Amino acid sequence: MLKTFLSQLPDLYQQKICVGFSGGADSIVLLHLLTQARAHGKIGALAAVHVHHGLSSHADDWLRFCQQICHDWRVDFSAERVQLNPKKQGIEAAARAARYAVYTQQNCDKIALAHHRDDQLETFWLAALRGGGLRALAAMPTERALNEHITLWRPLLSFSRADIEDYATQNRLNYVHDASNDDPSLLRNWVRHNMQPEIAQRVPQYDKHLLASIALLQDELALLDEIIAQDWADLHAATGQFSRAAWFRLPQTRQKQMLREFAQRHDLGTPRRASVNDFARVLREVDANAQWSLPHGQAVLHRGVLLPVRHGFANHWAWTQRMGRGSLKNIALEMGLTWRGDAPEFSGCIRAAQRDDVMRMEVGRKSVWQILQEAGVPPFARAKWAVAVDNDGMCVAVANIRSDASLQGAMLWHDDLLGFQAA
Repeated sequence: MLKTFLSQLPDLYQQKICVGFSGGADSIVLLHLLTQARAHGKIGALAAVHVHHGLSSHADDWLRFCQQICHDWRVDFSAERVQLNPKKQGIEAAARAARYAVYTQQNCDKIALAHHRDDQLETFWLAALRGGGLRALAAMPTERALNEHITLWRPLLSFSRADIEDYATQNRLNYVHDASNDDPSLLRNWVRHNMQPEIAQRVPQYDKHLLASIALLQDELALLDEIIAQDWADLHAATGQFSRAAWFRLPQTRQKQMLREFAQRHDLGTPRRASVNDFARVLREVDANAQWSLPHGQAVLHRGVLLPVRHGFANHWAWTQRMGRGSLKNIALEMGLTWRGDAPEFSGCIRAAQRDDVMRMEVGRKSVWQILQEAGVPPFARAKWAVAVDNDGMCVAVANIRSDASLQGAMLWHDDLLGFQAA
């Protein structure tokens, strides 16, 4: 197994690899293989992270075991204790979400996980039994982006559970055993210990056929992702925002795919199929304003642009929570804003816009509400907009949009607000 593993390994000498390390047979074998790869000069820095879920009375013992293994094998070790909230998603999903949250915080280039060929088959069956679509049925890719900095890497997908157990035996590797993996009340365990053995008796070569199907599904998914990426770029080509006009020109199946992509990319939650169909119909019928309720917020159509609005979207903007008084130069920094150009030296306050705010114009005055409206700011965002007001109560700056002549061209600025301005 080691020879095959090393032959499949890319050159990772310039990268830092961090192993998701439970202490079970799979992760022990993966870590041991990577230490051998390090000895052969195939990888450079190697680390391991253990996630302590607190679900077992043996969890502290497992942590100490993992720590000792890493000490013995000269692998940098860290551990994170997590608290699970299984109410909405179940214990397995909650534990997985907690692990992946820890993985995204690691200082590394790749997170290496010990999923193997049998795990791949189980993942397919679970997806099928739960009604998953193409992305779920395609199971686990060898690599995928975990975030913009870290790649999730599964180098053992070509090896079986038997291969891994044989390697552990041949190399006299100790590992921990989690008894919960034997509990048939958990669906994955039932698939592993009951369903798959029965299928194997009826169709001895089923695993090879199913793995071939998964490979085809992954190819089809890669093609779909290319189409999605191109459609997404086309929808944003003109202004950098989701254009309804460009969306309308797509075939209906791709229209619905773009709505799913919109919800996913903006962390608005996974919409139900019926919800996608309903909002797609609304978008085809109206070109004015429309709203789509999603698990974590809304999609709002305003002036032909679809805007993402997460629940509490403005809560982290300091100026919506309090009013800052003092030097406008200093207060802007304290409130998380910047000045483009020479910051004003006089005093005033920075806060969220109010309906009765007014600004001096070249001739007369104008309502700040009207300025926001003319700039394409949708109604829901106007009361959250940052403004600077002088000590006489006159608005001297509407963030990202306009400044009074007294500021000599300086513009109050916040990048987040760009997402709420119709281009």
